Amino acid sequence: MSEPDFHQILGVTPSASAAEIKRAFKRLAMRWHPDRNADPRAHEQFRLAREAFEHLTGLRESEPPVSTDEKPSAQRPKGDDHRLHVDLDLHEAAFGGVVTVTLAGRVGCESCGGSGRRSYGRTTMCSACHGSGRVRSGGGLKSCPSCSGKGYFTENQCADCEGRGWNPSDRQLAVSIPPAMMPGEELRVAGQGGPAPEDGEPGDLYLVLHTRPHPLFRLEGRDIHTDLPVSVFRVLAGGVVDVPTLGGIRETLLPESSSATEIRVTGAGFPGRGRRSAGDLVAHLQVHYPRFLSKEQKALLEMADQILHQQLDDQSPPLARWRETLKQQQNR
Repeated sequence: MSEPDFHQILGVTPSASAAEIKRAFKRLAMRWHPDRNADPRAHEQFRLAREAFEHLTGLRESEPPVSTDEKPSAQRPKGDDHRLHVDLDLHEAAFGGVVTVTLAGRVGCESCGGSGRRSYGRTTMCSACHGSGRVRSGGGLKSCPSCSGKGYFTENQCADCEGRGWNPSDRQLAVSIPPAMMPGEELRVAGQGGPAPEDGEPGDLYLVLHTRPHPLFRLEGRDIHTDLPVSVFRVLAGGVVDVPTLGGIRETLLPESSSATEIRVTGAGFPGRGRRSAGDLVAHLQVHYPRFLSKEQKALLEMADQILHQQLDDQSPPLARWRETLKQQQNR
């Protein structure tokens, strides 16, 4: 496997630092570790991520060190990264869309101007010394340790924000979802995570994508499966059947008298992305028999059966052999 493949597995650029590679591996490890994920693909995905991490970090360690004559630029402190789980319709996951997520935000407190303290203090008497500033100890008096001998407390904390300087305020964020995002993948939204520390930058938001159940389709890997009801007459006669796909109805040819239990439409499954090609649409045939037959249907079937018996050797060798067996039994 070439080096660009390892970068693609971890989702990092060739110029990514060792810290970025480590963060990418931790995200994938949390997602694919077999102890945390029951998906049959988890063991292989975790193995690939670990192999990519070990390979790329090995390359970074073998790179020549930075000259001591140059001082490395100080890394700015960063806020916490946040994660949200987002449910998408299967069409949104396949073709992209826009989702609105609710984020926990904050606004500065108007009462204290964001300082967390009010301009005037509220004084309360010290209950330990009853306002005297002294308490008895060892037969004498000493300074009250609770109020430091003042006899009172002055409370300057802003009551509206409880001294934080801010109040919670949820906010709405519209996020564009790129097409062909598989369930379980993460979408990074830069700068929308935790608040920035002093002289730092805010954290990032990671959206963990999931798909809601679809009334027609089941997603397995990149293949999409669906059940396709067909009449026994169509199975016998063959012809064109309408197969639902994510992109709409597609007319597909069903061979006559086919013994197949499914129809596979190549490339009509979940869209591809990058080097991963699109999946297939697999329609599982559900053969249905009529509850009753009309006189016309019975007559047509009788005629078809008579014609069949005139051409058994060509059309149905098993029935031809059975007819010969019966004749032999009768002649004994």
